[in-house]
Amino acid sequence: MKVIALTLLVALVASAQAGKLSDKFAHLIPGFATGFVINGTEAEPHSAPYIVSLGTKFEKHSHICGGTIINKVWILTAAHCISNPVGMSAIGGLHTRSEVDELTQHRQIDFGRVHESYTGGVGPFDIAILHVSEPFEFNEWVQPAVLPTREEVHEGESHLYGWGQPKSYVLTAAKTLQTVTTELVNYAQCVEELPENAPLAPSNICSSSLQQSVSACNGDSGGPLVVEHENGPSELVGIVSWGYIPCGLAQLPSVYTRVSAYVDWIQAKQAAYNALF
Repeated sequence: MKVIALTLLVALVASAQAGKLSDKFAHLIPGFATGFVINGTEAEPHSAPYIVSLGTKFEKHSHICGGTIINKVWILTAAHCISNPVGMSAIGGLHTRSEVDELTQHRQIDFGRVHESYTGGVGPFDIAILHVSEPFEFNEWVQPAVLPTREEVHEGESHLYGWGQPKSYVLTAAKTLQTVTTELVNYAQCVEELPENAPLAPSNICSSSLQQSVSACNGDSGGPLVVEHENGPSELVGIVSWGYIPCGLAQLPSVYTRVSAYVDWIQAKQAAYNALF
């Protein structure tokens, strides 16, 4: 299942002021992230030890989405990445996408839940939680990201990680983990900058690239948008959800699931699992 190219909301975008198609929006459509970090730079090896590569089958791992380790047995990702969670594959400790070695940890998903309000398309509630059958062993190469405080609103610089392609016109994915530095955009500003019919909700957070032609919306679907702290673990503020396509030409904010809006939901799913098992 190639979820990264699964669903596009095929609708031309209306101008916020004119009420008719503008030159800026005429050829843009909202869609899921394509699985690439356009014009990103290679990340320092294992600088994002919380990122995992997700695949549909444990027996034969094939990367479909990113995810984020939040503790030894739980991973967060995007709802649109998930069809049947049980039996999925998660690999932590990767830098070169194809090199599964003694530094990596391969785990099977034995339980997962997609948010109950997610409708299956581009829009809000794009979050899922996955449980691994064997705990991760935390070390230099595999570590969790921390959750934000409930309803916390972040500002300033953030970082996106994922396996990506070197240029928007080169469709071969890069071999190594890529990163992009972005600037967080609050909900009100994001509403102003996106078309008026954008499927945006207050539970989203947006980011804009700090560099020309660098696209954040092309990050791995389900992957992490983090705020990095010098003397502490990285904080997971967003999950890659969607953006306007083609990303490199749109020059519009990219849209993420705002994790602080779902802290209660995350804790409720963990508690429900613990009560069952």
